[in-house]
Amino acid sequence: MKQSASFDVIGTCFDFTAPIEAIHSRLGPKLATAKTDPKTLFFSWFYAAQRDFTYVSLAGAYKPIAEILRLTFKRACRIVDLPADAVSDEDVAAIMKAFKGMGPREGLKKCFDGLREAGWDVYAVTNGGVETSLAYYHNAGIDLDENHLLSCDALQVAKPDVKVYENAQNHLSKQGLGTKDDRRRWFVAAHAWDLIAARQAGFKTAYLDFEEHDPVTEVFGEFDLYAASMDELLAKLQSVS
Repeated sequence: MKQSASFDVIGTCFDFTAPIEAIHSRLGPKLATAKTDPKTLFFSWFYAAQRDFTYVSLAGAYKPIAEILRLTFKRACRIVDLPADAVSDEDVAAIMKAFKGMGPREGLKKCFDGLREAGWDVYAVTNGGVETSLAYYHNAGIDLDENHLLSCDALQVAKPDVKVYENAQNHLSKQGLGTKDDRRRWFVAAHAWDLIAARQAGFKTAYLDFEEHDPVTEVFGEFDLYAASMDELLAKLQSVS
């Protein structure tokens, strides 16, 4: 029976260099008066948008995360004391365009190719939209079709709602990959909050530390595998084949 690895996409497979650089390009000089920097502004905005995306979903009023990001950027700027009139609609549009141009984590293609060569089936499960997410992989030279990418937009439910991961489990069963009780299905993410729900849905869990840096096991518990890079992840997953 094939093993499978389902990857989170935003932040796990693709990094945030492009939108951070766009913030620097569009707003850099203005941020000095706000006493912040592009990276700090980006993550305060992005993490708040993730919160709003999840909370709006919990309230039964789901909206795509890209829409929430676009509509909350000026608010994020105001929170760090950058006046709303210092940020134009053109600035926001340029930063959102850069978001669509995020590049792959180092070693991502090698990891996907290596898992497939070892007989694994590889999937993506994302808060992002289908079109944008498939474009990320295409631009990175990674072959991934719609049958191997599951978006929260289809369910109208945000991660980390366990229904997203249960839906992924059901999809894997339909692909002939046994059952979740076989314990041959892995979920890979750079976010501990992602993996606690995946674990609850029956996935084995692999944590990449290059975004959060600390898995905070006192809060999230232990995961099955830890890695600091895609290369290390590949080697460790191959060892459990």
